[in-house]
Amino acid sequence: MQQIYLIPKDAAFIVSTSDPIGDWKKFSGSPTWQCLKKSKSIEEITLHVDMLDSIIQSNQLLLSLVGKRDMLISIHKTKATDFDFLAVVDIQKISKIDMVKDQVENILKMAGYAVTHRQYDGINILEMRDPETKDILYISFIENHLVASYTSKLVTAAIDARKQPTIGLESAFVEAEKLVAGKGLMQLYINYRSLPEFMTIYLGGETNEYIDIFSKSMNYAGLYFDTNKDKIEVKGYTLRKDTADPYVTALLNSGKHKMKAHEILSSRTALYTNIGFDDPVTFIKELESVLSVSDKQVYDSYSSSRKKIENLFGFSLEENFLSWMSGEFAIAQLEAGLLGREPEVILAIHAKNIKDARKNMEFIEKKIKSRTPIKVKSVDYKGFEINYIEMKGFFRLFFGSLFDKFEKPYYTYIGDYVVLSNRSASLLSFIEDYEQKNLLKNIDGFKKAYSSFESSSTVFVYTDIHKFFPQLQPLVNRATWVDFQQNKEILYSFPYWNMQIVGDGQSASLHYVMNYDPYNPEAEVPNIETDEEDEEMEEDAESEKELMSELQRFYVEKFQGNVLREFYPEGALKSETEIKDGKRHGRHREYYEDGILKVRGKYSKNQPKGTWKYYTEEGKFERKEKF
Repeated sequence: MQQIYLIPKDAAFIVSTSDPIGDWKKFSGSPTWQCLKKSKSIEEITLHVDMLDSIIQSNQLLLSLVGKRDMLISIHKTKATDFDFLAVVDIQKISKIDMVKDQVENILKMAGYAVTHRQYDGINILEMRDPETKDILYISFIENHLVASYTSKLVTAAIDARKQPTIGLESAFVEAEKLVAGKGLMQLYINYRSLPEFMTIYLGGETNEYIDIFSKSMNYAGLYFDTNKDKIEVKGYTLRKDTADPYVTALLNSGKHKMKAHEILSSRTALYTNIGFDDPVTFIKELESVLSVSDKQVYDSYSSSRKKIENLFGFSLEENFLSWMSGEFAIAQLEAGLLGREPEVILAIHAKNIKDARKNMEFIEKKIKSRTPIKVKSVDYKGFEINYIEMKGFFRLFFGSLFDKFEKPYYTYIGDYVVLSNRSASLLSFIEDYEQKNLLKNIDGFKKAYSSFESSSTVFVYTDIHKFFPQLQPLVNRATWVDFQQNKEILYSFPYWNMQIVGDGQSASLHYVMNYDPYNPEAEVPNIETDEEDEEMEEDAESEKELMSELQRFYVEKFQGNVLREFYPEGALKSETEIKDGKRHGRHREYYEDGILKVRGKYSKNQPKGTWKYYTEEGKFERKEKF
């Protein structure tokens, strides 16, 4: 019997190896695993693995049993907030099965386990209870395979699967297996059918729209895994369903595009998604073609919406809106902090010719202004023309819900890009970063991460964990967030998580990389020599409350000379910090919303320095802190 026939159909992931002991030695000795095994969330798994490893290494029979043998490990959701593993080892020589059964039981008894038996559908299941932890390891022999798990129902599901195998008989899985056979340290298969439900473990029981769309569009992914002292790397392919989401189908059928947005994006970028295809007009025609065949109702709605927009405003969406776009769309979520707690979101669209882009955008503005009561406003900020225009339905119509945040954007022109944001202040701080050359392309971590990938792609995702970590909290459930906080140092030791997809019609190549760089929290705040450690700062608290509209904020020079100013949503001054070479360096003040001084101190090269003083909302001294 083939191993895969014993894997229950609800497996979300399947790991395959032909040399479990040898591959485990290579992986367990790697710096990346030594870091990961410190995680509290996999502490129990680590204990089980180490225990089994110890038993196998000390016994020659078991060593030969699971040495160079084909082995599958499947991962399943077992509870609302938990998962477990099922291991299937091909023993091959069925004639010696009885001897192996007896030896396994004897060895585990000698190791101190209490061993009992029970029958399920004519198959014997050995139950081995650890006298200390009370955990039970369930083992069964099904034809030429040993099956084991710490969850009873996974072993019984494997017994059921032998009569009605599912995954191993699906042509998409067979094809995925062929694509990666024998590559890498081990192979990994993703069953997209089970992925959305599995991910609810981390999402508080909720599903995620993008995971759902991708999972409904894909059959299986076949990947192969490697690791070294610098990174964990996974490569492979994913296969598209014939009934894939129209946007996914159109994207995979529309080629790729060279990535250049990092040349203008801010160095504060926490999450960066680059979507590319050969040409936007070709992409839209492909989308229309797919919609007309796959979902006539959606296609009719799309066609109707497009005609309404064009008739209302009197311009062609294809000629005036899509024609100037090159095919690269970059969405960047910047770290929170410069403008309060909310992350700043930017959309940068690469233009074939920026003059042509400007000409067409001005034409669209003129048409909207003449035919509707919508106000179109423009201001100048440090030589950058900043415009506001309501484009409700434009982006969603063509590019789906991912672009919903840009329905009423402020926008400007930077390099060869039209840069948009739904918050004017986000656009303003983005301009400041660009002017001071605080750019993503200059970040050493990004350069190292980016060097592992092709320069052209269909989808590329870059995550700076140090910057993105604070933004994870609203995305996950409470238990997962607590887990993240407990394992923060481990997560920070993998500072850059990256993924690339290159479409090729029915399939797409996948490439994941987690860069490894051991985190040293002490290195974050260097000791600063200063002779002003307890300096008294006698300046009176400034009181400044200017209520401004979102548009009026454009006239506020966020950096006046060398001072960075931050504002509350209603316009009151929140903080001001002296700046040098793009870093906080010098005098720093924070204020309550009514203008009362909250904090005063100093920075040195982005780090707090000397004595900081804190005040109550009544303006009374509360405490001081030395850095």
